Amino acid sequence: MPADYHISADDGLITVQIDSDVDLAHLYEVAKQLLEDPDYDARLPLLLDLRNMRLNIVESARGPFNQFIIGNFGRNREASIAVVIDTELDEKCCADIYWLACAVGSAELFEEYDLALKWLIKREFAEPAAGLSR
Repeated sequence: MPADYHISADDGLITVQIDSDVDLAHLYEVAKQLLEDPDYDARLPLLLDLRNMRLNIVESARGPFNQFIIGNFGRNREASIAVVIDTELDEKCCADIYWLACAVGSAELFEEYDLALKWLIKREFAEPAAGLSR
């Protein structure tokens, strides 16, 4: 499957991996399945691995897809989202991903998987210093 997710409540993490050619309709279906999964918890941090994604975009689908993502992962998320991208991604695709990450608000982009995971761990699992908040 070109896009799939894994929910690990024990590890306290949701991972989404996209490995090949996909279109927005397929991404919408995967995101919808994730949201409808009985184990889905908006309090769990989300790690999106888009390093091997090749996205085929139909312009007429871009607006509805963006609104779906912002509406479901922006307002309803209580945890951070780390997005790992490949620097070889198409410039327009990178710009779209960056725009969505900014619109969601709790997301950050990374070029390295390990750095993304480290950021999530620090942000979600580290005890904040006395008097400091995120």
